Parts: sequence; C-alpha cells; structure tokens
Amino acid sequence: MSDWANADGLSGYLDLLEIDRLPEDTDATEAAVSVVAAQPLPPVDNFGGSELLEALFLEEARPVVVLDAVNPDLIATRLLTALWPSLRRRFAVSTFARSPRKVAGRDFELVFAPKDARAKFTDWNGRRVDGRSVQGGRHRWTGTIVTRVFDQPYPQLLTDKEIGLVGGGDLDIDNAAALRIALLWDELLAKLQTTPTAALGLLDIANSGKVRDSFALEAIEPSLAVAAHQASANFPDDEAWGFLGAIAQKLRGRSLLKGTAAVAEAVEQLTARAPEGAIALLSQEDPRGVAADLLPRIASGFGGTFTDRSKRALLSADPIVLGRLLAQDGVLVKRVADDRPLVEHLARILPQQDVATIQVIARNLLPSLTEDWQIPAAEPLLARLDKAHLLMELRRLGEVNDFSAAQLSSLVLEKALSTSSGKEVRGALATLSPTVQRDKMIARTLSPTVEDVRWLTESGVLDGQVANTVLLDLLRSADDRQFTAILVDKKIGMGVVETLETSAPDLLLRAVTGDALPIGTFVQTLPLVIAGLGADAKVELAKHALDHCLVCRFAGDEVEFLASMLSILGDKLDGAWAARIGLADTIDAATASRNMVAFGKAAKPARLCIVRSIGDLAQVLRSRRSFDLDELAVKSCAALMFDAENVAPNALLAAAGHLLPTLLRSGNRPVSMMIAAAFPPLYRELAKADDVPELFKFIPFLDWDRCKAARHELVDAFISSKWPPRDLALTACRANELDKILRRVVKHYAGGDYLKRISRESRSLPTSCRKSVEKAIRHIRPNS
Repeated sequence: MSDWANADGLSGYLDLLEIDRLPEDTDATEAAVSVVAAQPLPPVDNFGGSELLEALFLEEARPVVVLDAVNPDLIATRLLTALWPSLRRRFAVSTFARSPRKVAGRDFELVFAPKDARAKFTDWNGRRVDGRSVQGGRHRWTGTIVTRVFDQPYPQLLTDKEIGLVGGGDLDIDNAAALRIALLWDELLAKLQTTPTAALGLLDIANSGKVRDSFALEAIEPSLAVAAHQASANFPDDEAWGFLGAIAQKLRGRSLLKGTAAVAEAVEQLTARAPEGAIALLSQEDPRGVAADLLPRIASGFGGTFTDRSKRALLSADPIVLGRLLAQDGVLVKRVADDRPLVEHLARILPQQDVATIQVIARNLLPSLTEDWQIPAAEPLLARLDKAHLLMELRRLGEVNDFSAAQLSSLVLEKALSTSSGKEVRGALATLSPTVQRDKMIARTLSPTVEDVRWLTESGVLDGQVANTVLLDLLRSADDRQFTAILVDKKIGMGVVETLETSAPDLLLRAVTGDALPIGTFVQTLPLVIAGLGADAKVELAKHALDHCLVCRFAGDEVEFLASMLSILGDKLDGAWAARIGLADTIDAATASRNMVAFGKAAKPARLCIVRSIGDLAQVLRSRRSFDLDELAVKSCAALMFDAENVAPNALLAAAGHLLPTLLRSGNRPVSMMIAAAFPPLYRELAKADDVPELFKFIPFLDWDRCKAARHELVDAFISSKWPPRDLALTACRANELDKILRRVVKHYAGGDYLKRISRESRSLPTSCRKSVEKAIRHIRPNS
C-alpha cells in the first residue's frame, strides 16, 4: 500500500485494471506491478474541474459524484496522481457507478456516474457535480489547484517542500486542511517581500501545530529578518512598533537565532527613530517576557542616538520602566549620567525601584557619577549600598578624579563611615596612591581618640608633616576628656607633647593649664610654656602649677621648681591660700616639709606675702594631726616667723598663739627655733595685758601670773627635750627675760648641768645675745 501511496507514476497500477476476463481470487491477493516513472498526462478537455476540486479540498468534506463527465478515467488519473501519499493511501474513487459506492462501510470519496443515474443519487448525502458545467472559482485558491491538477503535465497538488511542511506523508493528517495550510503558506511567502506583515501569518501557521514548525521556521527565517528591517525602516512609527512587538512575541521560545537577532536589531533601530513606542511597549503587560528580552536592544537604541526626543521619552517613562532600562549595562547609562534634567529626574524615580534593580543600576550608573552636580542621582543609590560597596565606591572616586568632586566625595565618605568603622574606611583609602586630597579624606576619618591618634602616629600612611598637621587639628577639636586621654597614653603621650613643644604653643598651653599631663611631664614642660607668656598669663599659670604640684611629689629639684612658681606670683601670691594647699592635713609630712622649704626660698615679694600670712600658715599647721615637719622645714618656718616680727607683728602674734602649745609639747621634733621666734611676742603680750587676749585663752599653762607660768613652761619644755640649750638662751634674750629664765633653769632638778650646756653652746649665739648670756650666768653662779 505504501508503494501505491508514494508512487510518482501510476500507470503500472492502472494497467492492472486492464484485464479481458472476469477477476479471479488471485487477482485480489497478488499482482505484479511494473514500476514506471511518471509520464506527462494529457489535459482534460471540456472539463472545468473547479467545482470538483472545491468540493474535495476547499469546502466541507463530503463524498462527491460527478455526473456525465466526458473522460472520467483521465480525470481520475490526473487527480490520483496529484494526491500526496497520505491522501492517496485512503482515497477511494470509481470511474463508473450507477449508485453510491462504499468500501469498508464508508462512502467512496469520488465516483463518476452517467447522466441517467442521477436519480440514484437524489437522497444521497454527498455532493453532486455536473461534469459538463463550467463554473468560475468561488475560492481564492481554486485556480491554483485546478492548474496543479488538470493543467500541469505532471499533476501535483503539493510540492515536496509543501509535503514536508504539512506532513503529507503522515497517516493521521487532515488532508484538506493540510492543503489549505500549504496554499496559505505559499501565498504569504510570496507576499513577504512586498508586505512584511505577511510574516505574522507565516509565524501563526508555524506556531499552530498544523505544520512541521522546524521545517517552516527554517524556511522563512531569512525572510523574517528582511521583513523586520523593512518594517523598522519604512512603516509608520505605531505600525512598526505593533509589527515588531507582534513578531517578537511569536518568535518567543523559538530557536531562530538569526531571526530573533534581526528582530532585536530592528527594535534597536526603531527605538532610535521612534523612542516613544519603545516606552509604550515596555509599559505594557508582558506575561511572556517578550519585552524583557528586548530590553538590552531598546536601551542600546536609546543610548546610540540620544536625541532630544529620546530624552523626552525617558523623562515621560514610568519610573519602573526607566529603572529597567538603566539596569541594562551600556551607553545609555553614561548618556543619562551626563544629562542634568535626567540626573535630577533620577532623584525622584530611583527610590521607587526594588532592591534587586537598584543594586544593578548602582553597579552600572555609579561609575559615571563623578561630579557634584550628579549628587541627586548618586544619593539614592548610595543609600542602598552595603559597607563593602560603599568602600569600593569611595576608592573609585579617588582613582577616577582624586576626590575632585568635594561634595560627592564627602557624601560617599559619610555613608561609608555610617556603615563601617573609621579604621575600615582608612584602610580602603590607604590603598590609593598618596595625594593631598586622599590625605584630607583620611584625616576626616579620624577622631580625637587614643586609638585614632595611635594609628596616625604609628601607621606611617601619612607623610610626617601631614601627620603632624592632622594631629594638631585633632587635638584642637578634642574635648577635655579626649585631650587628657591622648596626653596620658603611655604609648603616644610623650611623643604628642614633644610635637606640641615644637609646633603648637597654644596646645601646649592648654595641656599645662589643664590636668591632662602626668606630673613629671607637666613639670618638665611648664618652663617652656611659661617663658613665652605675658605677665598676667604667667601668674595664672604659676598659680595653676602650684595648685597642681604642692599636693604631690615629682622628679627633679622640687623645691627649686615650687620656689620659681611662687616667685612668678610675687606680690600677687595669696600666702594663706598657699599654706592651705601645701600644708593641709591631707598632705604627708615629707611633701608638707618640702613645701615649707619652698616657701622660704621664694623670691622676696612672694616670701613677704607668706610672711604676712604667717598667722594663717600657723593655723593650718596646728590643724594637722601632728607636728611632723622635718628640720629644714622647721628652719624655713622659723625664718618666716622671724621676718614677720618686723613685717607683720600681729600675724606673728597670732601664729604664736596657734603654734606655741603644740611646739612646747614637741620635744622630740626639732622645733626649738620656731619657739625662739614664737615665744617672745607672746610673752611680751602677756606682760603688758591686764586681761588675756581672746587669742590666748586656749593656752593651758596660763594662771594668775601669766608671765611666770609661761617662763616655767618654756624652761620645762627645753630641759625635757632634745633641743639645743642655746635656743633656750636665744629665746630668753629675745624675750628680754634672760635672768629670770636662767634662774628658773637653775631651780630645775637638772638645771645645773643644763646651764653648763647653755654656757658651752652660747658661742654660736649672736654677739649681743652671747654677751648677755655670759653675764647672766656669772651673776647666777659667780664661780662658773
């Protein structure tokens, strides 16, 4: 059967019908067929064929009877030859039938009957065709198929290509429909060169499932490319966009690389010519992703020409559409970045993009944003970047133009510092080549903290002079807490101070006027600072130094330093204040003793201030838990008291009232010279007053004979102490009571020996006192 269906020439099969006997059983089971090549067939005279072929192929499929045809055998032969394999295989025809015929229960597709058999077909459900009628074609393809069947020497309804297209060899094919599809395909293909829209019909056929799509698409792919370019170049704008959008949709999912590429290229060209249509296409719903596939070429079309029309189209685009275009890497991004109106427009539309889109746009657009006027576009992108990408952007600005866009660079730096530590940002900047601008950016990452100053002084990233300048700026911006922390840091403090000594007198002054410096550094630094100050500033700083140093110990010549500070104060020194600071009961004995020695070694104006405040000084000493000054301090204090006798006698009298009871009970301390200074004025006051002054009422040894009691207390205290006996003699001389006091000594149980000691030590007394002592001793003991 397949041989019959596929045979080119049918004469070998038709010859089997030419027998001159009745058929036998073997005729139905076996036959020898001669394979004969196709031979040209003569035309059918006096037969139009239009109605027959329309009934068989172009209208509702029904069995057909041709009545009174002139040459049924030739008509049938031409028709069977023209059929394609799948149709010939099952096409049943009879060239002579007097009534309807059936095979296997179905009607013959075609029978020929004589004119007088018409009545047999009256109630038949098939189609009746007058074999001698000549009618014009009623269908668009009637003439084509008539020519193919009845006019061509070699009848053929479908060419080999058409059979391959519609599957003419398949058993299950709808043969009439396949013919119509093939005819439509040929028609559209013929129109394609002059009517590009015919490509849409061809693609519809290819996508219908009625043809072999791979065969069909391969056949038309070159023509599709031509059609796409013709439409892009010649169609009106709207028609061109409609056509290219439709053809792109129909090609979606097809492996037509050349055709798809041609459509994409045409879309790019059309975008350059009619950009509004591109925006409209992208604004439509796109469930199949057709527009998304065209996005890169549309973006390229915008960027390639970038006319004023293109700019207006972009400005009018929906924010999401514009965002999708900017997400395509290419020249469009650079064009937009260079256009001020669009840059300002981006400030409004970028915040409306989703996270994924904004990240892609940032990657594409930020490299083109390098000027301050582009900040409106840069800011919303920077707001979406993570720390790593912000650091990358910061480095990029340095590499591109060395941070010449000051405002943009500042914005990126601020964003980076808000997400990363200063150390991380500095690390990113440090990878750039050293420049003035880079160093300024690094400086802005630094804060006046110990950690940052350590980095500045130890990293070596900044040149030495630049680092010093940055250091001084940091210190000037530091608050007191930060300033102090930096100066006291063990690693960097001394180095910072050395820098201040050579480069920043103002900061050095701040250092020494506060409490930031360690005491040793403070003492070393202060003379450098104070030497360059005016008089009033020196006084203020010296007072601060005393307030700071009188309460603690430090290396070097402490007394010399303190005395120099006291001397700077001069007559502006508040002696009572100095005593309260330096001799308070919270001050240990060694420190208080040092301070007393320094008081005594101050220059005259300052020393006089202390002398005039001797009463206050004595009151402070009395308030200490015990009298614990060392010998040098006692001598210094005694000297001050001696000076007060002429300069401030009342103050000395007050000092005597405060100190004398304590001194007289301090026999194991070297206080005898202080007694020598304090006892005489108090004794004279007792001698001349009828009533005890209020100041002295607390002295426990006073009775009705105040002077006698005082002399006894004095003598008892000296004899029972370790004090030099000569100091008792000196005290007696100064009180003008030498005879009475020495006689009291003699009356003491140990007085004889003590008097001898006075005699021996009197050689060291002042001359006038020594002579008076010797004379008094001779009167008391003539033989001594």
